Amino acid sequence: MTDLYPWLEPSRLTIATAIAQGRLPHALLLTGLPGLGKGVLADAIVRQLLCEAASLDTGPCGRCTACAQLGAGTHPDYIKVELEEDASVIKVDQIRSLSEKLSLSSHQGGYKVVVLNPADSMNINAANSLLKTLEEPSDNTVLVLVCERPSQLPATVRSRCQQIKVDVPGQDVALQWLAAQGIEGPAKTYLQMAHGAPLEALKQAQAGSIEARRGHFDSLVAILEGRTAPLTIAQSWAKEEDMQGIRWMRDWLMDLLRIAMTGQTSGVRSADLLDGLARLAHKLDSRVLFSQLERVNRALRLTASSLNRQLLTEDILLAWAAQK
Repeated sequence: MTDLYPWLEPSRLTIATAIAQGRLPHALLLTGLPGLGKGVLADAIVRQLLCEAASLDTGPCGRCTACAQLGAGTHPDYIKVELEEDASVIKVDQIRSLSEKLSLSSHQGGYKVVVLNPADSMNINAANSLLKTLEEPSDNTVLVLVCERPSQLPATVRSRCQQIKVDVPGQDVALQWLAAQGIEGPAKTYLQMAHGAPLEALKQAQAGSIEARRGHFDSLVAILEGRTAPLTIAQSWAKEEDMQGIRWMRDWLMDLLRIAMTGQTSGVRSADLLDGLARLAHKLDSRVLFSQLERVNRALRLTASSLNRQLLTEDILLAWAAQK
């Protein structure tokens, strides 16, 4: 059996029970924040379905031929659809190829299992092509779609899947797991930065992101005070993986609005930056903050497209500078 993260076990058991009782739907949609291990849960579902001696309580045996083939990546009835190298979307040709494979009989007489990850990166033609497969699934076929933004999928695709939402674990569970990974001290801060997602918190901790984040916050303050040119900062931020600086900025804007609208600091996610946030909240107009948040959210939605990240970042930081 492959050990799961503790917060995934309830979902695994629910799905394993459905398999054992013969009531598993032909399509599952796994959703949740980044850093919760949705891909790991998808792999566990694959193993549960294809293992020759899977147990309800302990999962796949890890010893049979099917488990060995899955471990080697050679199981003929497992298909994985993902982004091709240097691609930002899953293309219609990939889904058409998938449909052709699913039209064939199972090699080993059991399930044919597909994992499509990240499903929310399908372009509209790919999603429409997948819809045909979802509407007329072949026998013993299970599709597992994994995504962080289910709203990006057409409603017609979502409605033909049973959604399994992977929830953020309780703080005690997450902190205990982080401690087992050797992350203590500011673990709670890292968990706040990750919106409660333990794997993302671990990633931030391993990168030492607290200091990097504080540096980004100081840069925003410096832009407002005219001590730093926004285009200089934009050039640096645009190179970051997953537009990390802009994602942090979104968190700060939400904290600023919370403080500005309620006058309360409880519930602020960036508690380690509270003094600086409180000062900004008293200086900035709420309407401008809402406008900035809308601009940031729009940019993050567009990052998967071919639009230039530096231009998106420049637009955000120039608008930020205009508040001073």
